[in-house]
Amino acid sequence: MDLHTLRNFLAVAQEGGISAAADVLRISQPALSRQMRDLEKELDTTLFIRGNRSRMTELTAEGMVFQRRAREIVELADRAYAEMHQGDTIEGTVHIAAAQTVAMRTVGRAAGRVRTRHPGITFDLYDGYGPDNTERLANGLADFAILVQPVDMSRFDYLPLPEHDVAGVLMPEDDPLTRYDAISADMLRNLPLFIAKGSAQRHDFAGWLPADAQSAPNIVGTMNLAYNVSCFVKEGCGYALGLAGLVDASEGSGLAFRPLEPPSYTNLCIAWRSGRTLTAASQAFLDELRNVIAQE
Repeated sequence: MDLHTLRNFLAVAQEGGISAAADVLRISQPALSRQMRDLEKELDTTLFIRGNRSRMTELTAEGMVFQRRAREIVELADRAYAEMHQGDTIEGTVHIAAAQTVAMRTVGRAAGRVRTRHPGITFDLYDGYGPDNTERLANGLADFAILVQPVDMSRFDYLPLPEHDVAGVLMPEDDPLTRYDAISADMLRNLPLFIAKGSAQRHDFAGWLPADAQSAPNIVGTMNLAYNVSCFVKEGCGYALGLAGLVDASEGSGLAFRPLEPPSYTNLCIAWRSGRTLTAASQAFLDELRNVIAQE
């Protein structure tokens, strides 16, 4: 198994078949088909569900697992090559994994300032939630991760961020609950709620939401991106228990946001892996972020 084979496998998975992938890769179909069979033999597993004429139309469960790891290996190899050839100029890509949070304003301010000094620095933003971001940071796919506390930080160095996300409820702007300045747990009884996946896994609202079965909230869905769930809320599909400032909830937007009562906040930090030497671009960004935080 080599990088060339992994790249070809990813092309077949993305294009949905040997024929389409061979056209993209500009190699013969028989050669690519043989390479995929050899890969399956080497792994001792079936990666593709084959249709007519051995056309590979979708991945098996094992194929989906291997696709994820193959993508990570190729991405790390590409990053290693880029870092070895960056020269004396401070340039390169800073990879940041982050949940949606208003703290990204501070991160973005530092990014803008460091690019003024070093225009060759670019940024790759990965939108994910807690465990996904932590995994990307641990395996080297992210240089930094914006993490919601509490989380095990034993493997990471970190810098607290000054912002605190305010938790609340997103609702249609004509909803009866908008007449209240804040929302208590009792007000949400039996109402259909969407909750962020990260919050659900961390049990962020365990102390705020009722614990008894009769008063337990009606969780009808989870979400990663605030904009997507805001469309559901606007169409009357439910309410979203989340954070302020992630979508437009101003007058005329079709949405309204009310904070929780009693108040609930999230603490955030930016983390990087302990014992790992940062690239020149990542170090320049971190230095600038420290300056931005010190000035706030």
